Amino acid sequence: MKNLSIYIIFLIPFLTIGQNNPFETLEYDKVIAYEYQGEGGLLIERCLREEKEKINKTLHLSEKQIEKLEKILISEIAYGNTTMSCFDPHFSVIYYQNEKIIGTIDICLDCNYLISSEKIPATELKMIKISDDYSYPAKGFSKNTRKEIYKFVKELGFNKYLRPLTSYLDK
Repeated sequence: MKNLSIYIIFLIPFLTIGQNNPFETLEYDKVIAYEYQGEGGLLIERCLREEKEKINKTLHLSEKQIEKLEKILISEIAYGNTTMSCFDPHFSVIYYQNEKIIGTIDICLDCNYLISSEKIPATELKMIKISDDYSYPAKGFSKNTRKEIYKFVKELGFNKYLRPLTSYLDK
């Protein structure tokens, strides 16, 4: 029985490989990043359908850029902060297969969180405790993640809607 316990302990990490990155399961042929004016909770899919004039820039991401963004967003230390009640995204990424949208990520650094078509397990690792009976996921980006996303977006050449990171979340 002792050997079975040791076997299970060593097997668990292998069973979870691939589960940390929910975007790995998407079969896509291109990924496009968007810089846009998402005030009022305007998500990128609706913006593309109804308000294309709010899109400022688009960029086809390389595999290296996709991997870098996913690494930032799925890290176990990427979250753990609070969020704001607004959601006005200015940066989004869409995964496409044969011109059909198969996955989306909408990010708002002002509000300090994202809305993703794929559930990101790391967003639920840390909790904000209100009382013994109530707590909720600390799905807001960590201070370091905010900096990494900001830097990533600037590296793409997107900066029209980026404000300097000077909120209480960055100090």
